[in-house]
Amino acid sequence: MSINNQYLEFEETGTQKLTRSELLQLYNDAVRQNAQLQQENRNLHLTVEERNREIKQVSYNLERVRLDLEDEMEKARRVQEGLLPKELPRMVNVKSASVYIPTGKVGGDLYDIIITTRQKIAVLIFDVSGHGIPAALIGAMAKMLFAHYIEKLQSPARIFAEVNKQLCRFIKTEQYLTAFLGIIDPIKNTMVYSRAGHVPPMVYKPGTGTLSRLDAKGFFIGHSALLGVAEYCDQTIRLDAGDKVLFYTDGLTEGCSPEGKLYGGERLMNAFKKYGSLEINHLLSSLVKDQGKFRGKTPLRDDFTLLCIEVGDSDFMLADSGFQRSDEPDILVINTLAEIEESCAVILKEMDRCGYNDKSIRQFKICIFEMLTNAILHGNDGDPGKKVIIFYQVTTLAVTINVIDEGNGFDPAILPDPLLPENRMKDHGRGVFLIKHYLDQVEFNARGNRILGRKFHTGKQ
Repeated sequence: MSINNQYLEFEETGTQKLTRSELLQLYNDAVRQNAQLQQENRNLHLTVEERNREIKQVSYNLERVRLDLEDEMEKARRVQEGLLPKELPRMVNVKSASVYIPTGKVGGDLYDIIITTRQKIAVLIFDVSGHGIPAALIGAMAKMLFAHYIEKLQSPARIFAEVNKQLCRFIKTEQYLTAFLGIIDPIKNTMVYSRAGHVPPMVYKPGTGTLSRLDAKGFFIGHSALLGVAEYCDQTIRLDAGDKVLFYTDGLTEGCSPEGKLYGGERLMNAFKKYGSLEINHLLSSLVKDQGKFRGKTPLRDDFTLLCIEVGDSDFMLADSGFQRSDEPDILVINTLAEIEESCAVILKEMDRCGYNDKSIRQFKICIFEMLTNAILHGNDGDPGKKVIIFYQVTTLAVTINVIDEGNGFDPAILPDPLLPENRMKDHGRGVFLIKHYLDQVEFNARGNRILGRKFHTGKQ
């Protein structure tokens, strides 16, 4: 190859010749393209850096959102936990136990046992559809509404109707809840109940070894489409001593085996029948283990709740009350002096309704206060962990009250007569003296921890 003054020629190949100006042009083009590529590379580098900064900012924002959401979910979990009873109340003639198994998500399972002012026992369980904060908020609202109407109404069906009416006005989502409410009379050993689309509780009768479901028709609660449409009905069941009622949510029966089979209602019935004779806490733990064994390592799809009550023998409870079951007395239970006023008001209101005059009502009020104060301070030694049980009956013929404490009792015969000069400065005996003075009939049991008082509408018979 040789280069002359005018041409760039390739002698071996015979290809075209380039002039010096053409070669210079190619060189300049290459330099310009290289500079352009370098600029584009710098621009690309700047763009990548900008995108990286944007990605980091987005990642930071997403992490903030995630942390805020976790914080909100934790608050929702605390709200739900706060709505679950820390411990179930001590009840007359009824035992209870409960288990709540969470999945880690904020669920909609809630339950409660509420003792009404007349010592009826309201057993409530409900399940809000969905999970998360909306379910927790709806659950909180529903629980407050249930508690409000349980105190005002005695019909579970009417309570459901009122709660449904209120929730339908406020809930604008597609969420709803299912519920079951049973109100137990511990004297009659009956339960009036209503079901709002909830899984039916089961009743195990150890005396016969039989098991049944508490089916009842009723719509679910709270969906806006149900306003003015939903209907609920009451049904009543007789419960014998030792009978157990199992309330639960569908997360229990929807547990899956590794093969994808549901635990189901039939397996639950068989397990309840198998373990039904156990003490109620052991019964619930056995049911949880049975479902866990069925699931194996398959995680829960939903949280679930188990609540069990066992009914006692009302005849035994009434044995020292001065009443028979056929008398159908009402019952109140108190533990402290602060509860006397409310209990007294319940009885006096009944006296007013039955036409007792103001003087009789005032006198009976003094007697109630004396009986209950003595039972709490002297019988139970002021221990708030001990109960004072009040059986009472108000009719147009007479008002009868029977107060029983958990103390060792006393001998009323040794009380000093406050009318004697030597006893006028003594504290003991005055309350019993007033009770005997104002009431037409006063009796003590042999142990001395029960006092019965009766006042006739028309005076001493």
